[in-house]
Amino acid sequence: MTTKLLCSIAALFALASSPACSDCSPDTAARGSVSAGWSITLLGQPTTCARVGASTVIVLLHPRAGGADITAAFPCTDTQGTTTPVAAGAYDATLSLQTADGTLLATAPTQAGVTVGAPPVVALAPVVFAVSSRGKLVLSLTARRSNCLPPSQGGAGITGSVITLERAAGGCAPVTFVRSRGTTTLGTYTVVCSSPQVVSCIERDETLTVDSIEAGSYTIHVGGLIGPSQCWAGDDTLAIPAGASLVKAILLVPQHARGC
Repeated sequence: MTTKLLCSIAALFALASSPACSDCSPDTAARGSVSAGWSITLLGQPTTCARVGASTVIVLLHPRAGGADITAAFPCTDTQGTTTPVAAGAYDATLSLQTADGTLLATAPTQAGVTVGAPPVVALAPVVFAVSSRGKLVLSLTARRSNCLPPSQGGAGITGSVITLERAAGGCAPVTFVRSRGTTTLGTYTVVCSSPQVVSCIERDETLTVDSIEAGSYTIHVGGLIGPSQCWAGDDTLAIPAGASLVKAILLVPQHARGC
């Protein structure tokens, strides 16, 4: 074999064994993860996810170099979680606490300039979510296709409405409901358990809203009157979450009272 041929073979072997590209694949780029831990307080005291109606903790990473935000979701009850690997770099990290339907309960202060990539997992400062002790209540009342139209027109024939709201632990909750239809305010209804006020029929497309009420368990009693007789009634329990909203329809059922 000639010297020229041997040199050609050696050159080809060296070319084949050398890498075609040095660290040019995105898969070989430096990456790292972020770990987070959290707890919850209510009125300054430690509490549980179930107590405040929390379901999920969201970790949002905002890359300081630009690009799309990255989010990771963890069950609230886990009390900690680690994101999947992300590109190395500086991020602003924000944790938020949400209910199962996505309602925001609390957001922790942003932790700025978190360097991801070295070490492989960087731990955020532990977060304490301070949840409000109050919630929001939004109700509607449903009897038939219409609460207020007469039976001959497919309605329940209700002419007046009364409402009482009591705490599960005992005692009246003297809140004031705002009656509205869409964005139009129709009036208010103030609960007086000892002597409930009678107002005009509350139609099924109305909402009764209390923007701020102490979280906890309640019992509601709704009466639908036809003249002086209570011909429809709705009784239900309400579990109002801390820092979030309870939206509920109260079903009115017919009563077999005199005059109905």
